[in-house]
Amino acid sequence: MKKHPEFSVHPFAPAGLFLLLFASSPIYAFAVLSSVFLHEMGHAIAALLLRKKILGIRIVPTGINITLSAAASYAEEWLIAAAGPLMNILYAFSASLLPYSVGGTVRSISLLLGGLNLLPLALLDGGRMLNASISSLFGIDTAKRISELSTFVFLGILWTFALYIFFYSGVNFMLLLFCAYLFSYIVLKKF
Repeated sequence: MKKHPEFSVHPFAPAGLFLLLFASSPIYAFAVLSSVFLHEMGHAIAALLLRKKILGIRIVPTGINITLSAAASYAEEWLIAAAGPLMNILYAFSASLLPYSVGGTVRSISLLLGGLNLLPLALLDGGRMLNASISSLFGIDTAKRISELSTFVFLGILWTFALYIFFYSGVNFMLLLFCAYLFSYIVLKKF
């Protein structure tokens, strides 16, 4: 009997979706939802091509998390992690096929999502790629120390940038919320 992936919804996910749908324009909401969906589909497609199983799908305040069966090698982990940002880049280039008013927003959001996910933070794709690369070269312990250091440094930079954007624009607090979510997740996971 084939077992289906477990589906769950984070308790704060409806609040995130509500903010996105009702506190922003329909074009912006479409760009975010489609970029996040295609990003996660990039991971899923890469995993399925590498014969990995999708174990779970969880809707979280910042998007979707797909839980996969364990990668058999660091190279597989790296490829699966890289597939999400790659899908964002492909989506951004294909945005020129959309009407101009939608295409520009889709391109910006998709490239931003792909770029953010390439940052070497432990829970993002860039952190997974960094961890897989360093683990294969220097071992798991060294990779863990470097991953913790890069997460601390880049989260600090991202926080500073988010505060700058918030105070400069006076209205754009989404990056600040994203940073708060990342920070709280890292702290809760650590303890």
